[in-house]
Amino acid sequence: MSKLKKIPLFPLNVVLYPASKLPLHIFEDRYKIMINKCVKEKKSFGINLFLKDKIFLTGCTAFVDEVTKTSETGELDIVIRGLFRYTIADYSLNKDGYFTGKVEYNSENNLISDNARFYEAVNLYNELIGIVYKGSIKAIDPDDWKWLEGDLSVSFLMAEKCGLNLNEKQKLLEIDNEDDRIYFILNYFEEVMPKLKDAEKISSIIMSDGYIVQ
Repeated sequence: MSKLKKIPLFPLNVVLYPASKLPLHIFEDRYKIMINKCVKEKKSFGINLFLKDKIFLTGCTAFVDEVTKTSETGELDIVIRGLFRYTIADYSLNKDGYFTGKVEYNSENNLISDNARFYEAVNLYNELIGIVYKGSIKAIDPDDWKWLEGDLSVSFLMAEKCGLNLNEKQKLLEIDNEDDRIYFILNYFEEVMPKLKDAEKISSIIMSDGYIVQ
């Protein structure tokens, strides 16, 4: 059995992926304490989806890349970067009022073996962002070595800007294998692409992404 690691937890109404960036506004006292401690000690913390009074156990560690603003009341605007996926084995409240959890890091397999589905998914993604974002989002190069060598997950990158709802984002985060993640997101593309002439659908994708373009 893998050794468990204890980390601070920040349950939120978001799903964070490895290598993704998200802006956050920190206003609760307990999380101001937590974030300031993590910044000072250069430590990571965990982001878990909190939805309908449920904390989902699979999350992603986050590192504070930048503190963009600090108010007189101590509120913070920060940019976080996703690091590694994990699953919570146990969690509890600490004396400062935020959760800490004992977590086990998930195995990572970003290698792609089904090239046909990979290219199909990337082509559909590039078509989707062309329609929705009209050139403001960079297309993915399927021949980039970071995908081919498994350095990063292309499925997580595609998930940032394609309009998955929170439950779908969470399901993708919980999948360990890149081929399976690509298959999941390819099924989503095949369902949503016929609907993209609908202006309301396009608006919902833009409004729901939240991630910072890198």
